[in-house]
Amino acid sequence: MNVTGIDAAKAGWVAVSIKDGQFSWTVGSSLSEIELGTTIYIDMPIGLEEDKRRMVDQLLRAELKPGRTSSVFNAPLRAALEQPDYPTANEYSKHHAGFGLSKQAWYLLPKIQQVRTHYRAGLIESHPEACFARLTGHPARYNKRTTEGAAERIELLQRYNCPAYWELNVRGVATDDWIDACLLAVAATFPASYLPDTCPLDSTGRPLYAALPKKITFTETV
Repeated sequence: MNVTGIDAAKAGWVAVSIKDGQFSWTVGSSLSEIELGTTIYIDMPIGLEEDKRRMVDQLLRAELKPGRTSSVFNAPLRAALEQPDYPTANEYSKHHAGFGLSKQAWYLLPKIQQVRTHYRAGLIESHPEACFARLTGHPARYNKRTTEGAAERIELLQRYNCPAYWELNVRGVATDDWIDACLLAVAATFPASYLPDTCPLDSTGRPLYAALPKKITFTETV
């Protein structure tokens, strides 16, 4: 098994890999600097719609009810990559799809473009919060940037013998970036299910779906 989980960070990208049970990490300013596994879960939109909301965003939000749905933002339209500034891109989205472009999505456009440029077989969109929900049976109770939120996610990662990378002091990589990359890597070791399960592609052939661990049946012990 050779998997990688990748999260965006101020430094560029933080990647955690698991190969034959051994963990490793890389931080790079570009995806071209990161050695990828055969299966790569990345927390970034890859496929983009032309004139409507992505179904995958809506399905990911449904995984995070109640309480964590705000962690999934609407991905931009593909044409947003070609717009000169935020007001123009925002108006284009409102006119052609009926919803505006968030500032968060606008600032992520360079990274979205990079992911699309480096797209290859095995690279698949995922979402660490939804992965957490699948692996525990419920969404996280606390925001990941709080002490309590970090603790509940770390508790899960420790069950899978994940090294404490979140304790590393690497410039441009925050604690929650490490945790998200670790969650994605651990999730990628499980059998996957896809949202939507029809695995649609966008007009450029890139995936309009996300991968998550298959749902686990949890039973309470008395």
